[in-house]
Amino acid sequence: MKLNELEIREDDFDLFVALNPKEKIEFLFDATQLGTEAACIKQVDKLANSISMTNMKMPKTQEFSAGKYTLSVTHVLNELHLNSNSLRSIQRFVAKLWNDGLILTRLDLKKSEFDVYRFYRAYKIIGKGSPICPN
Repeated sequence: MKLNELEIREDDFDLFVALNPKEKIEFLFDATQLGTEAACIKQVDKLANSISMTNMKMPKTQEFSAGKYTLSVTHVLNELHLNSNSLRSIQRFVAKLWNDGLILTRLDLKKSEFDVYRFYRAYKIIGKGSPICPN
């Protein structure tokens, strides 16, 4: 296939524009040898491999239920987001973490549309110490 016979669709062109000059030359070469679709797949695969998933911290969410009360705990980096239909369950969970030696400070964050329960509290994890005996 020759370069003047190459047909690049609109979506492929959007990808082509985002490439640096060296990648554009590689894309055009691959498009003439393998086809436009294969060249696009190759460039998208290179981009996906360049983004390291280990550097991205994904939130971890757990839900705990006790009777009619539910507590949703979301851990993102050094923050805990607690969402529950009972303020008392949030307070007890924070007290348990404090007694286990986790040092927390309250963050002044507001409830978002993703927090489905009535009560919401956010805490920053400062560090970890020895467990504390409440007696």
